[in-house]
Amino acid sequence: MHNKKSTLTRAILHGAFWAFVSKYTGRLLAFITTIILARLLTQEDFGVASYAFLVINYLDVMRGLGIGPALIYHERDPERTASGFWLGLGMGAVLFGLTWLIAPLVAYFFNDIRAIPVVRTLTLTFPIAAMNTVPYALLRKNLAFKRIFIPDFAMAVGKGLVSITLALLGFGVWSLIVGQIVGMLCTMIALWWIVSWRPLFTFNLHLARSLLSYGLNIISVRLVRIVLTNMDYILVGRYLGIEALGVYTLAFRIPQFLILQFADVISQVLFPAYSKMRHDPAALIRGYLTTVSYVSIIAVPVGLGLALVAKPFVLTVLTEKWVETIPIISAISISAVMRVLTFNSGEVYKAQGRPEILRRVQFIRLVLLAPLLWWAVHGPGTLIAVAWSYAFVTGVATMTHFVIIKRVLGIPIKTIMETLRPALMSGAVMTLMVWGTFYILADASLVVQLVAGVAVGVLVYSSVLWWLQRDTVIRVGHTLRTALARR
Repeated sequence: MHNKKSTLTRAILHGAFWAFVSKYTGRLLAFITTIILARLLTQEDFGVASYAFLVINYLDVMRGLGIGPALIYHERDPERTASGFWLGLGMGAVLFGLTWLIAPLVAYFFNDIRAIPVVRTLTLTFPIAAMNTVPYALLRKNLAFKRIFIPDFAMAVGKGLVSITLALLGFGVWSLIVGQIVGMLCTMIALWWIVSWRPLFTFNLHLARSLLSYGLNIISVRLVRIVLTNMDYILVGRYLGIEALGVYTLAFRIPQFLILQFADVISQVLFPAYSKMRHDPAALIRGYLTTVSYVSIIAVPVGLGLALVAKPFVLTVLTEKWVETIPIISAISISAVMRVLTFNSGEVYKAQGRPEILRRVQFIRLVLLAPLLWWAVHGPGTLIAVAWSYAFVTGVATMTHFVIIKRVLGIPIKTIMETLRPALMSGAVMTLMVWGTFYILADASLVVQLVAGVAVGVLVYSSVLWWLQRDTVIRVGHTLRTALARR
């Protein structure tokens, strides 16, 4: 039994490391691509592209029918896997046709005829993405994250090269749309090259229903989450205008690349890992607290640091054209840190076969967020009000997750806060020192402020964390060495 647990732990760590390498290599390239595109394109270009991405995001929740998580949860069966593949592919085709038909309604809602061609073109991503669902699920089920590096890297390179080339050639918004399609095609080709599985030409209705019974719960959670994560974009685009939508879109992308994608990587590793632990409550509790500790050590300095250096970063890297993004980036960065700290709570609920808990929490967020965002766009009518409304509701949701985890796993909130204490205290000291640095360097160039702010932040945070939690830092280092080791 001990050897079995040791093997699982090593597999999880090995998978986690390669999931980070895979995602963050791709995200680093995507981050660089976004910076280059921000310098080449206009606020209006980003705004028009957002029309299409908003619609695709809303309908994309139905694309996989929750088949990926369902395949991870259930025992592997060739006939079940094949049934899931054909079910997902059929849904991708349906969504392609549906989105093509409703494109004029999108243009009517945003009062912009340019929405029609961009929405209809981006519908090509539905059948492409449907081809990827099962191969991705099989790799994740086996914790084979090292192999996911190839399709993720292909996505980033293909999308980046095409988008930047088209932007340089003057294609404007189409550089964003075509780049996304090409990137997904590159992912599909890479996935089917590295995964040996091929679908059987069979469809078992009974097995398909077993997938749907679990998957539809996942869809309901994702649907509420999609509404939550895109409601602000919709209201901004509808009531504050296309340029405001472009500003808000880019401002959200920066923390998304650096912080929120970190949570996405964590969830991909944790769900299959927690699923294997669901019959061992003690192991699940240890896994949860360890994850909270490790995630906070990384997320807190990145999120607070980005909020602190937002001004010199934007003015130096993105230029004054995007000066309006500065306060938005700060607010969303803080919000992103709070979201990341509770991201693994949802994976605990799903691993225990209770995804409905996550849906209820998301519904609470929705009930709070909708009136606040409505007030933000109709009252102050500013992007700052929108961003801080989002951050406030995220904070409420974070505490709600901690209360629920106390009941589900029996972990006192005090224990969770003690786990977070080293990262939060180190982050607080880092914040004070970076503020002091900016005060001293008030007359220095923005480049000097940016470099000094980052350097001081890294040095102070690392030093305080080492002083407060030396054992944890050493353990993290040991964990990384374990992750690098061969299984």
